Amino acid sequence: MAGNKEKTFLWGAASAAYQVEGAWQADGKGLSNWDVYTNLYRVTEPGTGRQQTGNVAINAYDRAQYLSDIQLMRELGLGGYRFSLAWSRILPEGTGRVNAAGLDHYSRFVDDLLEAGLAPMVTLFHWDMPQALEDRGGWSSRDSVGWFRDYAAIVRERLADRVESFITFNEPFIDLFLIEPMVEIARGGFGDPGAITDAQWGRQALPMHHWMLASAETIGDFRAAGYKGEVGLALPLMPTLPEREGAPEDVAAAGLADAVINRWCLDAMFKGRYPDEVMAEFSRRDPQFAAVEADFPILAANRPDFLGVNFYAPAFVRHAAEAPLDFRWGAYNPDPKPQAFNGPVKPEYLKLLLERIRDDYGNPPVYITENGAGFGDSDERFERGLVLDPLRADYISRHIEAALAARAGGVDLRGYMVWSLFDNFEWMQGYDRRFGIIHVDFETQKRTRKQSFETYREIIAKGV
Repeated sequence: MAGNKEKTFLWGAASAAYQVEGAWQADGKGLSNWDVYTNLYRVTEPGTGRQQTGNVAINAYDRAQYLSDIQLMRELGLGGYRFSLAWSRILPEGTGRVNAAGLDHYSRFVDDLLEAGLAPMVTLFHWDMPQALEDRGGWSSRDSVGWFRDYAAIVRERLADRVESFITFNEPFIDLFLIEPMVEIARGGFGDPGAITDAQWGRQALPMHHWMLASAETIGDFRAAGYKGEVGLALPLMPTLPEREGAPEDVAAAGLADAVINRWCLDAMFKGRYPDEVMAEFSRRDPQFAAVEADFPILAANRPDFLGVNFYAPAFVRHAAEAPLDFRWGAYNPDPKPQAFNGPVKPEYLKLLLERIRDDYGNPPVYITENGAGFGDSDERFERGLVLDPLRADYISRHIEAALAARAGGVDLRGYMVWSLFDNFEWMQGYDRRFGIIHVDFETQKRTRKQSFETYREIIAKGV
C-alpha cells in the first residue's frame, strides 16, 4: 500500500494491451486508434507491401495462452506483472455502454494472477485510445479529461478490491511528441522521426496538459472513493546530454530538452506546476496554453503515490534549427555496433537519474516500470532449446546493479520490471524489434526462453 516502506521489493515484468493481446474484434471490443493506424493507415513498414498489425500479436487475450504464460512468470520468480487495459475493450465507444465481456476478461485475469501469487499492477492507458473518442477530438479536447475519469471509475469499481497498484498513464511525452507525429507523417509516407515539425509539437502542448490533468483528477477520484492502494504515473525519463560536449549551443539544447522530456511531467507530479521554459516555449506556439496555469492547484492537490520510471538510455542532444524547439534528441549513439535499438547502453545514468529524483523531488517511492533492450538478430541465436542473447542479458544485469546501488544510497526504490517478458508488437516497428526475455515465434506462438530469462531468474533468486 502507499507509504508502506516495508513492502517487499517487487520483481516484475511489463506489457501493454495492444502489443500483446490480439483479439482486436473479440467479445464486443471497439476499435482503438491503433487498430485504425495499422489496419487502415498501414503505419508499420509503409511502402513495402507488408502490413503488420496487433490483430493477433502474441495472443495474450486467450486464457489458455495466458495461463501458460503465467506459469512462465512463476518459473521466472516474478512477484508481480504490470499490464495495461484496452479502453475500447471495456467501453467500445469510449464512453457510455460498458462491454461486460471486456470487464469480465480483466477481472478473471487479475484473479488468475493472484492465484499464481503475482501482484497485478494495472496501467489504465498505454496509448490505445478508443477511435470513437479520437473522432471527437481525442486528447486535444478538454472533454478527454472527463472521458478518462469516467473510464477509470468503471475500472476502479470492478478491480480495486484486488489490485493494489494502478498507473494512470504510460509515457505521455513519447506518445504525444514522438509516436503521434510519426503516425501523422506515416499516413503519407515513411514515419521518419527526423521529419517531425515544430508545428506538430506546438499542437501537442494542450493534449499533454489534458493527460496530466486527467491523471491528477483520477488520483483524486481514487482517494475520494476510499481506495487504499497506490496510484502513480509512468514516465519515460532520460538524462539529456549535449552531443558535442563543450559546445554551448548543444549544452543549451540539452537543458531545454530536459525541461520538455523530463521536468515537464516530474514538476507537474511533485511540484504542481510546469517548468518556466515549457510555459514560455509552448505558450508562444499556442497562446491557449498559457491558460493552463489555472489548473495548477489541481495538480498540486493530487500528488501521486509513486513514480514509475521507464528508463532505456540517456539521450544525446544537438542544437538543430530545423528540429522542433531547435533541438534533436536520440539520433546519436556513440556505442560500437551492434547498438541497442533504444539508445546507448549506459547503466550509470540510471543510477544518476534515480539519485536526481531523490534529491530534486523529495525522494518519492519509485518503481522501475520499464527497462530493457534489443540488439537485433545478431544478438539472438538458438542453441539447445535456448535463445542466446548475451547483450540483453548483460544489459539487464548491469542496469539492475545500478538501480540497486541507487537504492543502497537512499533512493526509495520499491521494485524493478523488465521490458519485456515476451517479444511483442513494437508499435511502428512491428515485429522486427524484439525486446523480450522470452522469444515468441509469431507464426506458431511458441515461447522459448532466452539467456536473459535465466539471468533475470538468477538475480531474482538472490533477492535484495
